[in-house]
This record gives sequence, structure tokens and C-alpha cells, in this order.
Amino acid sequence: MINIIKPIIPELTLAAGICLMVLVNSFIRTPHRSTSQILAVLTLVIATATAVPLFNHDVEILFNGQFIIDPLAIGLKISAYVAVLLVVLSTTINEKINQSEILLIELFATLGISIICSAANLLTIYLGLETLALSLYGLVAANKNSIESTEAAMKFFILGVIASAIFLYGISLIYGIYGTLNINLLNVMIVNNTLELKIAVGFILCGIAFKFGAIPFHSWVPDTYQGASTPVALFISTAPKIAAFALLYRLLIDAFISISETWVVMIYALGMISLIIGNLIAISQNNFKRLLGYSAIGHIGFIFLGIATGTKDGLESSLFYLLIYVLMTMVAFMVIEVLSSKHREVKLLKDFKDLNSSHPWLSLIMLFSMCSMIGIPPFAGFYAKWSVLSSLVEANMVYTAIIAILMTVVAAFYYLRVIWFIYFEKTNQEIGQPESTILQKAVVSFTGIAILLIGLYPKPILDFCRQIISSNLLLD
Repeated sequence: MINIIKPIIPELTLAAGICLMVLVNSFIRTPHRSTSQILAVLTLVIATATAVPLFNHDVEILFNGQFIIDPLAIGLKISAYVAVLLVVLSTTINEKINQSEILLIELFATLGISIICSAANLLTIYLGLETLALSLYGLVAANKNSIESTEAAMKFFILGVIASAIFLYGISLIYGIYGTLNINLLNVMIVNNTLELKIAVGFILCGIAFKFGAIPFHSWVPDTYQGASTPVALFISTAPKIAAFALLYRLLIDAFISISETWVVMIYALGMISLIIGNLIAISQNNFKRLLGYSAIGHIGFIFLGIATGTKDGLESSLFYLLIYVLMTMVAFMVIEVLSSKHREVKLLKDFKDLNSSHPWLSLIMLFSMCSMIGIPPFAGFYAKWSVLSSLVEANMVYTAIIAILMTVVAAFYYLRVIWFIYFEKTNQEIGQPESTILQKAVVSFTGIAILLIGLYPKPILDFCRQIISSNLLLD
């Protein structure tokens, strides 16, 4: 019994933390403002601590083929737990929204991410996906007094339901063709690349592209980033992207590796369109969160191009790029979260005018984030871009690498605009002193410095990515 429970202790910890938060909020009429935050932090710390010993655990399939424990599952879980922990620690306690509800839903979403990472069955993947998706809809709509948040939540919900239906239809086609939902069995059974299989994979890939926010399934990204409160946008832009990678790996690599020539073309097309259009549209944005939304689409294009190489190195570089992207985006949202107050929220680029005069340290942290997103050495973003470009060149996709470099130059324009506003634009209206805590400032400083340190010494993170990508994967 203990051997069965041990691999799922992280999920049980999250579920127990969720139940405990519900009980506390039910029985204590006026809990302390930070009670829910403390409970959420403890839950995530314990979940991470119980997941770490499983990292070198032997590959094991549990619960009649529904759940798998392998380096990929545990590595992505640990990454997601750490990302959510940093998000929770940097979240401002805001009177406009119910803080305990936000943290509770974020734990539900984290549980959905955890399920996706270890899913070994298409139905289990779908259940984890819907647990995550429903949580995200609730998070976006949490600010009930904001018309912008309500509108964003409705758009996100409608598009999400359509994407889930398309994804589920793809799964039903797979079941109709092969009579099983088990990923490992599908890997063995799929031999011929039939038209029906191509259609099914196309439908499934639509669902994956929506979760990543790739074009043409992208319209929810800028609207959600702009309409959601900053803490919610911070969460949505980070941890769910890790779940999307797990979803992609479990389906395309674990289940459909034998027809990689089919989905590689689809991934390549999505990546190129996202890279080009995402960066071009971002140029015209004046709302900073919306700008981050379109830039996210461009970054997803980079990740997809790495996967489209069809090589193990490409997968490793894409995962490395994803983790660095999560860190860079986290820093950018954390800075505007720390700068915002209940009287004034930092939304537009002009709100950053002369920020260096009043908040030099936060300006430097934002500089780190923007330079890293451009890919300027010695920041982490440089090595992330370099690893993807190297994998493209090694796969004889030189023209694709050139286009990616040109789009990086385009992206540099709007990232440098942010730096220009911070350091060179003068204004008479200064951003007031933030109402953030010392803990929040410490988390922002830690993540900002991490961007620089990883850029100077990327080997540990790169080795981590290489380790969690299956060693027997032979795409080459």
C-alpha cells in the first residue's frame, strides 16, 4: 500500500492542502489576511519536498496504466511547483479580490498540471487538462467588479471550450481507430500513417496549440493578460506553459512518435506563424501586459521550432527555452505587481516613464528581464535562444534559423522601448512608493538575479533538461 501511495504523495499533498484551505475558510469567519498564503506556501513546499526524492525513481506505471512516474513527470512537476511557489510569494494581498479564493484556485490548477505531467492515458490527460482549464477560467473572472476581467474570462472560456471539444474529438477518433486510450499501447500499435490518424493528430494538436497560445489559437492570450489582475496574469503566463509542454510530450512523443514526420510539419507551421505574427503585432502595443501577451506568442514560436527539428537536442533546447521564458515573464509581471498599489496599477508603457529615478533597483530587475527576452548576453535568454538556433542549424534548417534571428531583431524594438521609457523618458508624475512587502521585493530580486546567474552558468538547468528528456528517445 505504501509503495502505491508514495509516487502520488505530491498530488495527495496538493489535494490535502486544498481541503485544508476550504475548511479554514469555512470555519474561521475572519481569518488573518495572510493565512491562506501561508497554507498555500506550506502545501507547495511539502509537495516539492516529496517530489524531489522521486526524481531518480525507476519508471513505473500505476493504477492500471493511468499514471506514470518517470524523470519527465517529476522534473516538470518540480518546475511547476517552484514556479507557483514564487508566484504565491510575490502576490499582493488585494482588497478588490478574495485572496483565499485566488490561492485556492491556483492550487487546483497546480493539481491539474501535476496530473497532466504523470498522465499515461488519454482520458487522464483530458481530466487533468480540464482541471487546469476550469481553474484558469475562474482565476481570470475573479475580479467581479472589473468589466475588463469579465470580458476576458468570457472570451477565454468560449475559446477554451471549443478547443477542448476539438481535442476531445481527436481523442475519440484515436479510440475509434485503435480501441485503446493507453499511451504506451498506442506507441506500439501505431504502424501505418493513415488519413484518419492524421486527422486525429491534427485535432489533438489544435488543443495543444491552444494551451500554448500559438497562432491561430492565440486570441485569448493578449485579452487574458490584459483583462486579468496582475497576480492572475502572472500565474497564467508561467506554470500552465509547463503543463502544455508535458501535454505535448505525452501525446506527440510518447504516443505518436512513429508518425513524427506528420506532426513535425504541423508544429513547424504553427511555430513559424507564431514567431512572425506574434512579434510583428507586439510592436504596436502600448499596454504592457498586452505586449507581454503577444511577445509570449513569439516565444512559443521559438519553442515550437525547436520541437520541429525532430531531434532529441531540439526537444532539450525547447524545454530549456520554456523554463527560461517562464522565469523571464515571471520577473516582468512581478515588477509591475510590486509597483502597483490599490490606488494605481501599472498598465501602460508610459507608466514606466522615469522609473529609474524613483525605483532604481526595480528598474534594473526589469532591465534584466527585457534584455534576457531580447537575447542579449550574459542573460539567460541569450543561451536559450542560442540553444534553439543551434539545434535548427544542426538539423539543416538554416533558413529557419535566419528568420528566427530576424524576428529576434524585431522583438528587440519593443523590448528596448520599455527600457527607453524606464531610463530616458522624463515625467512629472512619479510612481508612488509600492505597498509591497519585504518578502515580495526579495522574491523579485531573487528571480531577477537568477536570470543573470543562469546566463553566466546555464549548465545545471541544461543538464536538468537533458536528464528529464527520456534517454532512450531516438528521434534522429
